[in-house]
Amino acid sequence: MPSSARIGGFLDVSTIDWHGHATFIIFFAGCNFRCPFCSNSPLIPLDSGKNISLQGLKDKILENRAFIDAVGFTGGEPTLQPSPLLHLCRWSRRAGFSTFLNTNGSNPAVIEKLAELGGLDYVALDVKAPLVPSRYARVSGLQGGESVVLGITRTLEVCSRMGIPVEARTTIVPGLIDAEEDVRSIARAVKACDSYVVQQFYPFKEVLDLRLRDALPPRREFLLGLARQALAVGLERVFVRTRDHGLEMVGSVRS
Repeated sequence: MPSSARIGGFLDVSTIDWHGHATFIIFFAGCNFRCPFCSNSPLIPLDSGKNISLQGLKDKILENRAFIDAVGFTGGEPTLQPSPLLHLCRWSRRAGFSTFLNTNGSNPAVIEKLAELGGLDYVALDVKAPLVPSRYARVSGLQGGESVVLGITRTLEVCSRMGIPVEARTTIVPGLIDAEEDVRSIARAVKACDSYVVQQFYPFKEVLDLRLRDALPPRREFLLGLARQALAVGLERVFVRTRDHGLEMVGSVRS
């Protein structure tokens, strides 16, 4: 059993990361992507954060038992630390909490293992661009992109086969990922997901690309228009998430 994990921090109670749940959020340190719009860029290095004992994390979760019904794992990329992630997921389920994973989808084998061992209730999958290697390489800050696209495709297949609900998310970034055809392409790729969220980029001070720190957040009206493109492709549960208005469901294209 692992004794510790590399952790960038935690949030005692979140009501926005998993809609309908009050969630204790654990930020795993380390990420295999270098997205230029990343707002958690201090957590990208594999040696970032601090080594925290798993028992200490469990104690912290239990301290908040009266206020939460779920435990969520985000980052960074949690699947880069599979042993502590698996242990905490299984422990959380046994302790009576639902479990939530926010992932870039690049490690489907880890997600499959979590599902097989009954440690996972819900997945938020960051689909950062159309599933075209060259596009994904640019948006994720990686060389190539073929293996990443294959990983994401496999993650979608695993979750579908294992019956795990998936919320696909795309952050709309000015000049990088903001075209109607981009959203339509992503929407076609995630049609089997339970929901799709079009998210507003916000220029937090930790954004990795310094040039994006001066970018204006996309307007809510613009995001609503992109969300309607996803509806037109055939998705039924499409949402927009903005800093000022939170999560809003966009009406069905058939209504």
